[in-house]
Amino acid sequence: MLSSYREYYLSYRGLDGPELNYLNLGYNRLTGSKPVFKNCSSLLEIDLSQNMLSGHIPEGFGNCSSLEYVYLAGNNFTGSVPYTLCGFSNLYSFDLKQNCPDLTSHKKRTVFLVLCIVLPITICVPSLILAIVCFGRPTRTEKKNKINDNNGDLCSVWNFDGIIAYEDIIRATNNFDIRYCIGTGGYGTVYEARLPSGKTVALKKLHRLEAEEPAFDRSFKNEVHILSSIRHKNIVKLYGFCLHSRCMFLVFEYMEKGSLFCALREDAHAMELDWSKRVDIVKGIAHALSYMHHDCTPPIVHRDISSNNILLSYNMEAFVADFGVSRLLDPDSSNQTMVAGTYGYIAPELAYTMVINEKCDVYSFGVLALELMRESELELALLDSF
Repeated sequence: MLSSYREYYLSYRGLDGPELNYLNLGYNRLTGSKPVFKNCSSLLEIDLSQNMLSGHIPEGFGNCSSLEYVYLAGNNFTGSVPYTLCGFSNLYSFDLKQNCPDLTSHKKRTVFLVLCIVLPITICVPSLILAIVCFGRPTRTEKKNKINDNNGDLCSVWNFDGIIAYEDIIRATNNFDIRYCIGTGGYGTVYEARLPSGKTVALKKLHRLEAEEPAFDRSFKNEVHILSSIRHKNIVKLYGFCLHSRCMFLVFEYMEKGSLFCALREDAHAMELDWSKRVDIVKGIAHALSYMHHDCTPPIVHRDISSNNILLSYNMEAFVADFGVSRLLDPDSSNQTMVAGTYGYIAPELAYTMVINEKCDVYSFGVLALELMRESELELALLDSF
């Protein structure tokens, strides 16, 4: 209601609001030094852009552990970004465009650059200058290799370039050569790719003939949709995907030990699966299903929980994978659908009702748990016989 006011001074104020979620003071004429933030653990977004605030970036942002968006563009902030912000896992955007640099350090750099340029020109002979210009610059190949090193890591948000990342994947698999194949999923073939950054990823590729099959195409896009919207420590991570008529693949976190199905049937891996590890695997799967059924809105039903779709990391930790036939439960629908899954793990009532719900996954989970325990009991019986 203070329509006659033209300037608002909030500098040196301790903004205190345990229930504060959004603070937008952008595009005003706020002046002075940085504000102080206290007890703002619920603050999700703050906008101080296009003002005249000065000084260092507020270290009090470290008290706002839930921050997702910070907009400070168009001010006079100087100095470095507070290190406390580096550990914020939910921080999606931090905008510092159009802020002034440190004038003192800028002047020093300017003087230094002038000395570095003028003195060599004055002292060195033209031939030496020509040699520096001709041979001192990096070649195109060196530049390209440097770009590849910077952008080969799919997890690098700051340097990511989709075209370069795609080229790295094609080179790493020799255009999806069969030598890099490590298995097959419910649809598509899985490849191992070691990127220039040193990171190894798994690629599930939908081949041309498979892509022309509507069911496979729907499964591919369904897996992208599901895995892009969820995140859990016992669900395989989706790093990215390529959706093109000539080339379709998913980029996953690489699991060194492969599937639980193979681990139970290979002697070397089965020996690693002692009783405690099997119990941990059951717990991990249970936590993932609980997250999908109770913490996601709407709930997600996997529909194909089996030993083939449980992947193991290097330390035998379990990850739920292959969401091609997963479904989002619609509260306003009967959720009737065709039967899907792996024989032996499918709930019997599906053959009659064709109605999916969380109980379908629970039944499959029970079969899988019995499979794990039965294998362990068999090993104990064999040891006792000796």
